[in-house]
Amino acid sequence: MKYIKSTILGLMVWASVGCESVLETTPKGLLTDEQLNTAEAVDGLVTAAYASMKAHFPGLDPTFFHPPTNWSYRDVRSDDAYKGGGGPGDIIEYNQMETFNNTPDIFVFERKWRASYIAIGNVNSAIRALQRIDEGAYPNKEVRIAEMRVLRGHFYFDLKKNFYSFPYIDESHTFTDIGNVANDLTSEQLWELIEADFAYGLDILPTVQNEVNRANKFVAHAYLAKAYIFQEKWQQASEQASEVINSGLYSLLDDYEKLYSMPEWNNSPEDIFSISFSVRDGSEAGVINWGDLLTSPMGPAYGGGDGFHRPTQNLVNAFKTDERGLPMFTTFNNSELTADDFVDPRLDHAIGRPGIPWKDFEGSVYVENWARSSNVYGPYSKKKNIISPNSSYRATAGFPWALGAMDFPLIKFTDVLLWKAEALIELGNTTEAMMYVNQIRERAANAPFVTQLGSDELAANYRIGLYEGGDFADPVFATQAVRFERRLELCLEGHRFYDLVRWGVADQVLNTFFTEERNIRPHLNAAQFTPNRNEYLPVPQSEIDRSQGVYTQNRFYR
Repeated sequence: MKYIKSTILGLMVWASVGCESVLETTPKGLLTDEQLNTAEAVDGLVTAAYASMKAHFPGLDPTFFHPPTNWSYRDVRSDDAYKGGGGPGDIIEYNQMETFNNTPDIFVFERKWRASYIAIGNVNSAIRALQRIDEGAYPNKEVRIAEMRVLRGHFYFDLKKNFYSFPYIDESHTFTDIGNVANDLTSEQLWELIEADFAYGLDILPTVQNEVNRANKFVAHAYLAKAYIFQEKWQQASEQASEVINSGLYSLLDDYEKLYSMPEWNNSPEDIFSISFSVRDGSEAGVINWGDLLTSPMGPAYGGGDGFHRPTQNLVNAFKTDERGLPMFTTFNNSELTADDFVDPRLDHAIGRPGIPWKDFEGSVYVENWARSSNVYGPYSKKKNIISPNSSYRATAGFPWALGAMDFPLIKFTDVLLWKAEALIELGNTTEAMMYVNQIRERAANAPFVTQLGSDELAANYRIGLYEGGDFADPVFATQAVRFERRLELCLEGHRFYDLVRWGVADQVLNTFFTEERNIRPHLNAAQFTPNRNEYLPVPQSEIDRSQGVYTQNRFYR
């Protein structure tokens, strides 16, 4: 995959919906249709659309105010992660999200909104150019249009999960009329448009692409499965998940560190669709994930770090297991994890804990002083999806800390397996659902466990087992098992908050979490989740004001 430079991205700035310069003036510096009607120009626009997934746009830096991984918008609003950093006042807007003190004038909401529409504008520009060019001059025309539709669906899906209500702008809208597109479509209408983008290319996209990180047919199926899961369309979700599972293209890796630490395993059979990053373009840092610059620990493994995106004590406790090696659904948080407890081995691949080695760093084990402001946020650090300290794919040996060519997974095979299991339970087939959950747990049991530094001795009291016999006979138990498995397997990857919302349990889970957690984390004293409000972010007030009455606030913040 090529990476487009900011000079090309700058051609599509019209997509910053709501900005006065967009709504009230004619865009300047745009190329004519004739100039863009060449194979080379169209390729550039398509590449720019893919590059938009990195959310790195001129005028919207630094990217950590709208990270493409969404760690600040997703995990920090859940029971999986604290904001972290130098205390509640360090990017106080993230503290407001963490405690659900959300107001429409928080500037990072505007940043997220605008980054999304710049990306959508880049996609629409590519689609318009593709529609104009003759297929003889550009043989991949129809496939590329289908790819762009998947990308557009991805960006609108993200807006749907975060803001609920938004204007839907496609390639048919001109520069002069986009300012008149209101955010007045119903939720059902928006979902239909998102589904249509994903479904468009099912008969056009190839099963395998010649270039990595391009959307293929099964990426579209996976996104459709996800859209149906969010709408509780269980039969359709099950069917779409089966398309991916039965494709024969995807499987589970044998080692978590390949997934979480080693760029050599980017685009593995476990990755269905990812945001791609690179250090191989001739620059010091390369096309790296600047949005996650803040999330590495402070310790010597990377020469420094900012210590944001920190695992909660609740999440750490969730990895406790019983004598059978199964999760403790209702009692895991009765006490803090100790060295005597059995733990799921995935814990020490996902989370940095005192006394446990950190990936391939040989200088020392992880210790509490690697965790910035541990008196506020505790001793733990995020470990998964952070590059190995000794990787040749790191950007530099110091700043920008733990950044490099690590791709970020948007949809993994485990995600699809768990969607399939969830849909099957809702459809009454708990036996088959257990098979999919066990497939994930079996990999965790067979993957290498973390060992003590310089030794083959296990680093903790690991125990993980499979569900057996009639364990899933009770659909209530089966549902608990699938939901808990999603948390363990996909923690800190940005899924938890949206899962709680779509399951209708965000109020119960998060307010219980705040009640228990504030005993050890006083920065959560004022935290409170308000149902029928905090499920979504407000439409940025600045965008409503600039629209001059075209936009209205979503129903959660009126």
